Amino acid sequence: MKRFILGLVAATAIALFAGRAEAKVIALYASGQGGVQTMGQSTPGLGVELGARVLILDAYVDYTAFSSTESISRGIFGVRGGIGSRDFRLVLRAGVGGIHEDGGALTGPLGAPARTGGVARAGASFEGRLNKLTYLGFGVDGETYRFADNSFGIATEGSDIFAAMRLTFELGI
Repeated sequence: MKRFILGLVAATAIALFAGRAEAKVIALYASGQGGVQTMGQSTPGLGVELGARVLILDAYVDYTAFSSTESISRGIFGVRGGIGSRDFRLVLRAGVGGIHEDGGALTGPLGAPARTGGVARAGASFEGRLNKLTYLGFGVDGETYRFADNSFGIATEGSDIFAAMRLTFELGI
């Protein structure tokens, strides 16, 4: 009987004092980000990400420029989940898609041509709520990519880690 009463008290306390979670069924989001990567260009990059999600399914496109001649674009389809409270959340995501590199942004400043290939990506970010629609956070994304063969002998596959500060604007229901 003591266990039952203790369980009832614990459940009541959680129900009364836990913050309301922000579980959105459908959401559109836009992020501005600035960060550094482990491969290719060592100059910090600035970029934008636009995405949509339904339940745990997530699709986004992003563009990050490391200089006027070096950039990376991606289109990713995957899964995304967030855990936390109303004001702070840990976001986990993983997906696959296409990647486009200009000027050797991933494979180094060797005058590499623009290339397109496939990418698998996973990441995590910790985000704090600034207001009803805006979050500020820090995230780390790891990826492995493969580009079509080329005649220059430049690496056509590899992996990379991108760490970034993100400001995200999100609309959802």
